[in-house]
Amino acid sequence: MNEIGRAFLRAFAVCTVAVAVTATGAAGARVPAAKQTTALTPVTVAVVPIEPTAQAIYAKDEGFFRRQGLDVKIVLVTQPQQAIQSVLTGDADFSSTSIGGLALLKLRGIPFRVVGAGSLHRPKAPTSALIAAPGVRITRPRDIVGKKIGLDAENQLAHIGLLTWLKRNGMSGSDVHLTYGVPFSDMLGPLLHHDFDAVVIPEPFLTEALQKGAKMIYPVLTSVCPHDCLSTAWLARKNVDRDVAARFRNAIQAASVWANKKRTKPASAVILSKYSGVKASVIGKTTRVTFATRLRPAMAQPWLDAYAEFGVIPQSYPAIDLVK
Repeated sequence: MNEIGRAFLRAFAVCTVAVAVTATGAAGARVPAAKQTTALTPVTVAVVPIEPTAQAIYAKDEGFFRRQGLDVKIVLVTQPQQAIQSVLTGDADFSSTSIGGLALLKLRGIPFRVVGAGSLHRPKAPTSALIAAPGVRITRPRDIVGKKIGLDAENQLAHIGLLTWLKRNGMSGSDVHLTYGVPFSDMLGPLLHHDFDAVVIPEPFLTEALQKGAKMIYPVLTSVCPHDCLSTAWLARKNVDRDVAARFRNAIQAASVWANKKRTKPASAVILSKYSGVKASVIGKTTRVTFATRLRPAMAQPWLDAYAEFGVIPQSYPAIDLVK
């Protein structure tokens, strides 16, 4: 396995991963910065050390949490499910997940509340895509019929994005051969050896695959989100202390503003490298994640609608319900 794959093997998990939380009475309400005192409020945040969840580590290392009166302990986990479970069992106060993961939690009646916005899917700068193996000729959507496609998991963002792209082009999942359960970090080898004709893969593996001869087919998440939409969000237990959640959200949003600036990309790459083990020089070559700077639940609506369209959830519902 190459340098990027080894470094991310334990860090990457299904979905485009998701981020920590803030519970407030109104989704986008602004709360004044907390007054700095000698007694900081202790908070534990469970984090998968990848860029879509990096707001929390940026907020810690750049001091945004302390400015909100929070003494944050970062607990690194390898799977998004571990992060969510840590919150639901009370071992952590905040964590993150994909919007798809939130839809499934809501379906199961899990008592949670979204308290902060995470990463965005931006059609103009996608960080994941459906790509073809070197030498596999796919020049139009219909060329995908009969092809073997690798996916991280069923009913996650990559899967739903692919199904949406197929449907918009007059096809369905039955027109291709889908294989689930392939970790993103393990996709490149089978793709290069033609065990798969194509895969849906995120950064940093996307950049590496293209460098090794893979060809871009389409950023399939754009089929669900033709405009910028929310891919991940921060969550907490439903009974989270609202003041603590508001301060957490303020710190996360401040970290988002900081991380989105072009001039801070080198510094954020160093911080991400510290937690993920991937060299900052490698991170710098990828398409970097853009973070939402304010929680707008409506930006998650396209995913809820898509999950309902393909029967993953019985019916869609207003995204504002995620913050209630």
